[in-house]
Amino acid sequence: MELENQFINFINKWPRYVKTKSFLFFSGQLGLHPKTANLCTKHEDVDKLGPSPNHSYPWVDSIEGPIASQSISAYESVSDVLKEEGGNLTNLVRFHLYQRDKRFFPIFDTIRKFYEPNDPTPSTAVGMGHFDPDEYVRFNIDGIAFNPEAEKALGKRTALPGSKEHSSAAHFSHVVGAGPYLFVAGQIPTDTSKPGSPLINSYDDIPEEGHILKVGRSHEDSRNGPIAVQTWFTYDLIRKHLEGSGSSLEQILNLTVYLQDMRDFPTFHRIHEKFFPSDPPALTVLQVAEVGHKGERIEIEPTAIASDSVFKKEIITSGNDSLGAHMSLGTKAGDLVFLSNIISKKEEDKDVLSQATNILTQLESTLSILNADFSKISHLTVFLKDINDLISLDSLFDKIFPNDRPAFTALQIPLPSPNVDANISMTAIVSLS
Repeated sequence: MELENQFINFINKWPRYVKTKSFLFFSGQLGLHPKTANLCTKHEDVDKLGPSPNHSYPWVDSIEGPIASQSISAYESVSDVLKEEGGNLTNLVRFHLYQRDKRFFPIFDTIRKFYEPNDPTPSTAVGMGHFDPDEYVRFNIDGIAFNPEAEKALGKRTALPGSKEHSSAAHFSHVVGAGPYLFVAGQIPTDTSKPGSPLINSYDDIPEEGHILKVGRSHEDSRNGPIAVQTWFTYDLIRKHLEGSGSSLEQILNLTVYLQDMRDFPTFHRIHEKFFPSDPPALTVLQVAEVGHKGERIEIEPTAIASDSVFKKEIITSGNDSLGAHMSLGTKAGDLVFLSNIISKKEEDKDVLSQATNILTQLESTLSILNADFSKISHLTVFLKDINDLISLDSLFDKIFPNDRPAFTALQIPLPSPNVDANISMTAIVSLS
């Protein structure tokens, strides 16, 4: 199956991955065959690599074939890069599994068990919109791997215990260390320490210390209660994972928060402020099509450093920051910088191109604080209300990145920011080395 030529030409301008001193940053993997650029839809399209289908019924294959083959294609593509760099899949420290339909997550999980049988990569799995104008792509998977060359100086990639009481909800590690950096899987409000892994959904499900917003009236508590308790539980679970891995909430560099409903943002934010009273981390908040499972409203992915790290968490500030929430402009540890989500600050900017231009102007200003420029961006993620707007940004990106480009992922989501007028937002990881 061939995707629209204009879209393929746009995607081909971005590198398969970017190598820095410490990490390899992978662009979104769209399930394309590396030689033909055709979209994989069946096992034959991936040269029959990976696990073989355990059935031969065409009706089943027509539904599961695209998902399985695109997952295998992503793994094979990443594996090939890592082999070229002298490593393998055990160098992976983070996978983002963006899905058209989370109903088919079990297919990916089966394939992940084949490729990563031991100490699998921490992952965040959320449902998105479309990834291409033709609506053919079922998965968009990007990731970060520990540069094999960095192991000599920083140590091995290591799966860490996290909270021993809480098992993972699927085949992934909760926490992986890469030198001083800790990559934590997306955490959800399901209590896997209890039989049946019950959903956290009311004040009765959490300790009294978490009843921060409880007012004792059914109407308010039934509206605000579910997101309040799920946020509190998830942050407390992150605390337990970090403390079990030699870190703490204070050492968090970056948070990506996926909401099922952006109307929950104000209540989420009130709990968020309680957990980070000062020096908050970089923050990106998005409304996606589906988080977690079992009726969950939130998923939170943190990145941190170990408490005994030689690197220290540094808050990036311009001295005149005007931020939309309790967050930093960005945070730095070692040569790695995580930036918060950026939207246009100009109310008159309504179209995507104008908003994107303003976002990149802000990004350039932030980079100047770091004595850096666009060439130091290792990974750029663009969130759009409509993926069809992506092509309209082509000439703008040509101007911003005339030579070397960062790894790149573009995603369609319901709301790319708590500001509902934003049609686009961007976030970036910067490597100063």
